[in-house]
Amino acid sequence: MKKIISVGRGGVGKTTFIAGLSLLLKERGPLLIIDADPDENLSYFLGIEEDLKSISEILFNIKEAKIKKELERLPLAEKIDYLIQQEALYERDFFDFLSLGVKWTEGCYCQPNNILKGIIKRLEKNYNFVLIDSPAGLEHINRRITTELDYIFVLLDPSQKSLDSVERFKRLLKDLRIKFKEIFLIGNFRYPESKLHLIQEKTGSSYLAKLPYDKKVEELSLKGEPFTKLSPNSLFLKEIEKIIKEVRL
Repeated sequence: MKKIISVGRGGVGKTTFIAGLSLLLKERGPLLIIDADPDENLSYFLGIEEDLKSISEILFNIKEAKIKKELERLPLAEKIDYLIQQEALYERDFFDFLSLGVKWTEGCYCQPNNILKGIIKRLEKNYNFVLIDSPAGLEHINRRITTELDYIFVLLDPSQKSLDSVERFKRLLKDLRIKFKEIFLIGNFRYPESKLHLIQEKTGSSYLAKLPYDKKVEELSLKGEPFTKLSPNSLFLKEIEKIIKEVRL
């Protein structure tokens, strides 16, 4: 089992990257794909049309007693586990999908994140790959939804803030004792070829790849349509394919 996460600032292409990666790894599944971003956009790119409940929504329903009466007498942990299996875990031929979701009540994401952490640990052994789309920024790292990773892909836009975030991210990993094998830096499609050298100069780490501009990816993203509509000759997918070979996934 290999566990992979995409991280970076808002709008750099984390969700797009995970969607493309899942499409190309589907023949080597099964995959567990996790949308840990409360904004919940990944399901569109995966072609999920069903009205799934998120982990946060299930917790809200339990709190507000919006569950079947026969479940009310169960211990809390059993309620949560049953409802997630029945209402939140989306199962397809080559992947299963879970979403953290929007927290509709006041307070932090501590409980949903702790539950997601437990679910990942319990389920991951059943999959060849676990792909995680993270929220924007660095705060989610403190939540430690997983403490062991194989590959971390940091998506970068052409800004000093994006480059500065790499060092802060590395420090958080060290301070929080999150284990990982390798970190890879990827410039998004807006990164000018002439400025890619700044990634290594400013971060001390070399970049793995630059994602190309792909008009069809842009169209599908704007419409919220699945990436299964991409041609096998898509420039975007071709680059993801190169990345897979380069890191030996």
